[in-house]
Amino acid sequence: MTRDASAPAQPGRPARVFFALWPDARVVKRLHELGGEAHAVCGGRHMRRETLHMTLAFIGDVPHDRLPALLAVGDRVGAAGFPLALDRLGGWRHNRIVWAGAHEVPAPLAALVSRLNGELAAAGFPVEQRAFAAHVTLLRNARTPLPERTIDPIEWCVDGFALIESQRREDGAHYAPIRQWRASGGPGS
Repeated sequence: MTRDASAPAQPGRPARVFFALWPDARVVKRLHELGGEAHAVCGGRHMRRETLHMTLAFIGDVPHDRLPALLAVGDRVGAAGFPLALDRLGGWRHNRIVWAGAHEVPAPLAALVSRLNGELAAAGFPVEQRAFAAHVTLLRNARTPLPERTIDPIEWCVDGFALIESQRREDGAHYAPIRQWRASGGPGS
């Protein structure tokens, strides 16, 4: 599923990229169901199953000749497995997003984000200055806000992370993994 980073998906255009966690089919199913339930209340654009993810570090548009530097960042950070419980459902008024998230960011996830940001900054890439919010976007352009509430935890066994390219198309963004880094021992290793 990894593509050759030297082969641009859209020649002549920069690559729009981000590092992310990608959920397994069981987690995607539950997240998509939650998105459907929220959509019935809030309206907006329900995210497609294949786009559900947790962004770790958004890079934005980069020239294709900078992709090897991003791959080196991922290599230096390395992957670790850990459990993640998504136990909150809520929305943000300022950007009209409805999300599922974690009440508390687990230490291994915070460490992964910190390592990524440190390596990105050292390699000359932009780094988000706001505190990391562990969430998966379920709806965009929600017409009404959704008050934050506790949900039955969705247990996610994180087993690595990926560098993803967002490809803009008429029917919305499509995500193509450039490279994935998998934990050798799985969650808890």
